[in-house]
Amino acid sequence: MSSNTVQALITAGAGAVGILVARWLLTRGFERWERRAATRRTPDEVASMRTRLGVLRRVIVAVLIVIVVWNTLAVFPQTEQLATAVLASGAVLALFVGLAFTTPLANLGAGVLLALTQPMRIGDRILVGDTAGEVEEITLIHTVLLTDDDRRVFVPNSTMVSSTVVNRTFKDTRRGIAVQVPVALGASIDDARSVLLAAAASTGEPLENVAVRVTDVTELVTWLTISGLARPTASPAVVGAAVRERAVVALGARGLLPAVSR
Repeated sequence: MSSNTVQALITAGAGAVGILVARWLLTRGFERWERRAATRRTPDEVASMRTRLGVLRRVIVAVLIVIVVWNTLAVFPQTEQLATAVLASGAVLALFVGLAFTTPLANLGAGVLLALTQPMRIGDRILVGDTAGEVEEITLIHTVLLTDDDRRVFVPNSTMVSSTVVNRTFKDTRRGIAVQVPVALGASIDDARSVLLAAAASTGEPLENVAVRVTDVTELVTWLTISGLARPTASPAVVGAAVRERAVVALGARGLLPAVSR
């Protein structure tokens, strides 16, 4: 094994240890700051800083990794010459930066932008396209959403920046509920609406702004949707299931469900 290889291994090992130590120190420092800030600042301020610090930690670790890799490659004469040439060429650096923000690496820049502008923060409930959920994590590449049915959706940061994001946490932290149920075609919509409103009120979960609307009509079925707002700590999946169960039972008791075709 050549001396350059040994030196490269030592540099890489020392760099890896340094990165792990730096990451641990940053994590512990940010967690300590967050505990102190929770007693002196508002929840919105704490959520805002938690988002920025989380992205900042990842940026620092990414920069350290680049430095370690660069120093490791610089041990060898061939790669050292390449590194020097790249550094000396402003055109190459400009090309690299341009590619970084016009390719999937744009997610990195978008992640930093999200941390600075904060259209959403960790813990916020948002809607991106057809996906609704709670922001669980913002990494350098993607944003992790935890949906109401406990699925994790990974949305590229570039999509978060370029798409319309609806943030319900800033003004309203209540959880949206929407349940669709079938009603026999030709049945009284007013009767069905009354039955469904009563069913929604019988779940034991206080719902606000409850409404029943016709959302679709087929050859045999009229589809009605029950919508409302539950308390912030409620599970939309659980509340929705309870509303649907009571709605189907109540509609069946009144003879409003579609007939089963044979």
